[in-house]
Amino acid sequence: MAPRREKRVASILEYKGHEAFLPTYQVRRNWSDRVKTLDQPMFPGYVFCRVQKTGTGLVLATPGVIRVVSFGGKPCPIANEEIDSLQRLGRSGGDVMPHPYSQIGQKVRIAQGPFSGVVGVVVQVRNQRRLVVAVETIFKAVSIAIDALDVERVLEHAIAAA
Repeated sequence: MAPRREKRVASILEYKGHEAFLPTYQVRRNWSDRVKTLDQPMFPGYVFCRVQKTGTGLVLATPGVIRVVSFGGKPCPIANEEIDSLQRLGRSGGDVMPHPYSQIGQKVRIAQGPFSGVVGVVVQVRNQRRLVVAVETIFKAVSIAIDALDVERVLEHAIAAA
C-alpha cells in the first residue's frame, strides 16, 4: 500500500462494494499551538478486505493498493477469528494500541467481561498487564490493558477446537 493512504484505500474499497476494515487507534499529538487527537492506522500499510477468489485483481486495481498478502504467489486469507477479535477490541473504547509481535508468552482467553472469548498473550508493559492479540499471517499485533484475574490459560489444541 502506498504510504499514508490506508483511509483512502479503505473508503474506495467500500465504495466498490467490498467489505473493508481499517483498525485504528487514537494518539495525541502536540503542536506548538495545540494538542490534537488523531486516528492512526493500527497496522500502517494494511487494510483488511473480504475478497472473493476472483476479486483479487479488482482490489489490486484500487488506487493506493500495491499488493495483497500472499505466500507462494497465492493470496493468504486472515483468519476470521483474528479479524473478529480486532473489531471487538476497536469497538470497546479501551486503551488499544499497536504492540510488537511476539511469539513468547502464555496464550490466554479472557473469561469474563466485554472481551470474553478473545484469545491473546499476556505481557507486562511497565506496571500494567496487557493482552496482545496477534494477526499471525502479517506478523502484526495490538494490545489492550486487562485485569490478570479476567483471563484463563488456553492450551494450543483448545484454540483449534474453539
